[in-house]
Amino acid sequence: MQDWDWGDLRTFQAVARAGSFARAAHATGQHETTIARRVRRLEQVTGHVLWRGSEAGVTGEGDLLLSHIDRMQAEAAAAANALSGRGWPTGSVAITAVPWIIQTAVLPVVGGWPETSPNIRLSLLSDHSNLRLMHGEADIALRMAQPRDEGEAVARKICDVPFAVAGRGDWVGYVDEVAHLPQAQWTEAEAGAVGLRISDIDAAHAAVRQGLGKAWLPMCMTKGLPLTQAKPRSRPLWYMLHPRSRHAPAIRSVVEDVLPLVMTRLHG
Repeated sequence: MQDWDWGDLRTFQAVARAGSFARAAHATGQHETTIARRVRRLEQVTGHVLWRGSEAGVTGEGDLLLSHIDRMQAEAAAAANALSGRGWPTGSVAITAVPWIIQTAVLPVVGGWPETSPNIRLSLLSDHSNLRLMHGEADIALRMAQPRDEGEAVARKICDVPFAVAGRGDWVGYVDEVAHLPQAQWTEAEAGAVGLRISDIDAAHAAVRQGLGKAWLPMCMTKGLPLTQAKPRSRPLWYMLHPRSRHAPAIRSVVEDVLPLVMTRLHG
């Protein structure tokens, strides 16, 4: 049996996560033709078609191979940790969330965290769009709604994030493009008059701090602001993981050590 090249296996893994040769080339720093050549060579070695293109994706045989690649990678990391005598997980983990969650709840808890996990490199992707886990755009996604569009991604509810009405005067409402958001609907249901309209929680928070009105804000963002008595509201927070990387030591470490601290921050 011909020997398998570990680099080819890692390249195929990158293609499966990214969803195309072009995105895998960008993620790995390889040329797209090199990516294609390595995947075809791996198919020749295994005797199976593993990839059918960006539309059809990974074949059944490719999916089976990926599950073994993931385990091999996890075992290699575990071996490196054991030989180092420290047992610390190693790797890169990208977390994506809307900007206010990154700024208010994630950044404050990662400052001292590297002392206990010095070999994990974090990337924080502050984005209003839903970066796609299944295409390798992030490792962990924090979402303020139950995920419904990520296929086989693993989703777990972390907590309910309490909201409160902060500020004085007219309501700060939301523009039509985000009228589907729960806080926008709460505002329209209760508002006698809406003055300023904004597009996200960050702008609502800034408007309230400037004395431009009152708005529904996450409780953790209301420190130092006058609160108005209102019926308690909350929104659920979920985290999502790629099914093939959920057991990676670095990702498990973030889920087990960082996310509980994020939950505590979001409780206000």
